Amino acid sequence: MGCAWFGPAKGTNGAKTQSHERRSLTWRATGVVALRGEGLTSIPKIAYEQGPLVKALDASHNDIEELDDGISYLNKMQRLTLSNNKLNLLCDRIVLLSKLRVLILNDNKIFELPSTIGRLTQLEHLNLENNNLRSIPESIGYMTRLQTLQLGRNRLKSLPETIGGCHSLEELDATKNQLEKLPEYICKLELLKVLLVDNNLIEELPQKLFTNCAMLATFSIHRNPIETKDVQLVPNFKEYNERRVQKYDKQIYGGAMKDEIHFDQ
Repeated sequence: MGCAWFGPAKGTNGAKTQSHERRSLTWRATGVVALRGEGLTSIPKIAYEQGPLVKALDASHNDIEELDDGISYLNKMQRLTLSNNKLNLLCDRIVLLSKLRVLILNDNKIFELPSTIGRLTQLEHLNLENNNLRSIPESIGYMTRLQTLQLGRNRLKSLPETIGGCHSLEELDATKNQLEKLPEYICKLELLKVLLVDNNLIEELPQKLFTNCAMLATFSIHRNPIETKDVQLVPNFKEYNERRVQKYDKQIYGGAMKDEIHFDQ
């Protein structure tokens, strides 16, 4: 009777290498390196060898624990997706990806960001949800093109005042953290439309929040110590609430109902 093999498939790594070598032709042609859900513990060297030809890399849903210095070879990359891995730290050389516009790192174990993360000045979307972050570097204020910042489900006790430098920010999600207050300089975010801070420890709000953030139309602060009446006492809450209602009406009458409207020919 022959013996059955119940361990990892023999030659698995060799097969992966051969597969990557074949696919590298497609990577070069499209500029997209697709490595999602392959059980990888690191990004293969052949991916780095594509260098400036790479515009996007998706290595999500793997078992990657760290990035090596080779990531800096992809210096023309605009989108990097590493969600659902086992990353603890980010390689400092990630800040050399000066063309990066989208960085998706949710569902990892990251507890610290490089202090120079703000050098990613072209970044427009940053997702850091569901990690172990305790702080955000002050250099984030240099990300003047950042439009969406997702920080939910971390261990943040505060946000840096320098966040006020993110002049293009439209959406900020910091739900399920340990925030005790919002930085005063958040009031400098004149383009902010969405602010989500549910499930924190916030007791008071900056008094100019609704005055200066004149485009804010979605603000959620459920399950915080601050009481509803205190939120409503913040200057210009009434104007904010009118924007919120107007947005809600547009969603109902301009979205859900428009498909039901018919006209006779």
